[in-house]
Amino acid sequence: MPNNVKTYDGTGDPENHVKKFQAAAHVERWAMPTWCHMFNYTLIGNARVWFDELTPESIDGYKDLKAAFLAYFMQQKKYVKDPVEIHNIKQRDRETIKDFMERFKVETRRMRGAPECIRISGFMHGVNNPELTKCLNEQVPKTMEEMMTTTTAFIRGETVAASKKKGYTSWK
Repeated sequence: MPNNVKTYDGTGDPENHVKKFQAAAHVERWAMPTWCHMFNYTLIGNARVWFDELTPESIDGYKDLKAAFLAYFMQQKKYVKDPVEIHNIKQRDRETIKDFMERFKVETRRMRGAPECIRISGFMHGVNNPELTKCLNEQVPKTMEEMMTTTTAFIRGETVAASKKKGYTSWK
């Protein structure tokens, strides 16, 4: 399998996966029966389960395999959201800062064209921990990477502070 063809686990854009696979198949000049065989090797996780559960003889060539694959995984297709929606991403009740941080990253990946300053502002607006908000506002991060590093450091500090309150002592 060519290096540019990655595995597909049932998440992400299925059309993108198919396009990369087809481009590689054309370059490699595979015969059409080889396409189905090789496509199978690109599937992992939920996509592999889907493939393994296909009824025998329900696929009659790559064209059928591609159609079935796209029909099944199309809900995973990336869609573009308006960058203004970044400010609608809020930390939920009982959602940890770490979980919010991960969800924020996932949700903003679909927002093309959003300037980094809007992403930073959206994150700061969405987090509901007053101490973290104060920390981020004291020195506003210039990049999302800097913001995530600062947030991760804050989470670690909170964890250490919580363990000290419980009476744990660090080993020496």
